[in-house]
Amino acid sequence: MYKGFTVAVLADIHGNYLALQACIEYARSRHIEHYLFLGDYITDHAYPDRVMKLLYYMRDRYKCRFIRGNREDYMISYRKKPEGWTDSPAQGALLSCYERLKPEDISFFESLPISGNWQIDNAPAISYCHGSPEATRSDMRGDQKSLELLNRQPTDLLAKGHNHRRWALSYKGKRLICAGSVGVPVWGRAIPGGCSTTRGKLAQMLLLHLQNGRWMPEWLEIPYDWRGAIENIRTSGLKERAPIWADMLRYNVLTGLDPFGVLPKYAADLYRHETNIDVGWPQVPLEYWIRAAKVFGVELEW
Repeated sequence: MYKGFTVAVLADIHGNYLALQACIEYARSRHIEHYLFLGDYITDHAYPDRVMKLLYYMRDRYKCRFIRGNREDYMISYRKKPEGWTDSPAQGALLSCYERLKPEDISFFESLPISGNWQIDNAPAISYCHGSPEATRSDMRGDQKSLELLNRQPTDLLAKGHNHRRWALSYKGKRLICAGSVGVPVWGRAIPGGCSTTRGKLAQMLLLHLQNGRWMPEWLEIPYDWRGAIENIRTSGLKERAPIWADMLRYNVLTGLDPFGVLPKYAADLYRHETNIDVGWPQVPLEYWIRAAKVFGVELEW
């Protein structure tokens, strides 16, 4: 167990308020007073309004920093031009989320920056972002462009979200640390035929501990009420409004694997192969999503 000053870092909640609640309770049990929230608070899981209630609770009682992610940008853009989304595999969860949010929630998102620097007392400052300091949907990994961007940061540490995985890298004395995901954590990629890891049913969070003038990461796996999260998907109507997507959410909760980066593309490729029609995910007929789900072992009846 670390001793000394600690910052809790929480990223990519994606509407999973039960996972967020468990992470907050754990951090409070360790008497942590500083919290860094890295965006993508909403969309996907049911009841984003309950996530917002928890975020406002933390904002009003603890020392917090918030930024917005690409999912908050989606909500901001849709309020400006509310058209195009329908109940469907690719868009139903987005539309359901938007309808559950209050106008003040979206105004809160609009007030947030996409990156920042946090100087806490005499500790080394922490830089933070969602995808990258330049854009919420950008990404940073180990490519040269990302390393050069890391090297241009004003601090020696950049904490980020967006990838839903836990990892870190160093470049010229600067560190990039990905916090993982509270609500939709990823331990591996879904593959045809289906498989599982031993790390499903857990939330991810990051603690940064100040040790001898340097921030040290501690990645944590937090048990939470995953059965409740699955029941929320079912009882909220999300399964009907976002068919297949809701099933992929359940699959992720149970396995810790990521079907979102492969199953929709497989469905679109299958449709193009059989019809010679190239369309985006929202235009792919439901039957092709169903066939893709079966290929990846995503259960549809539960």
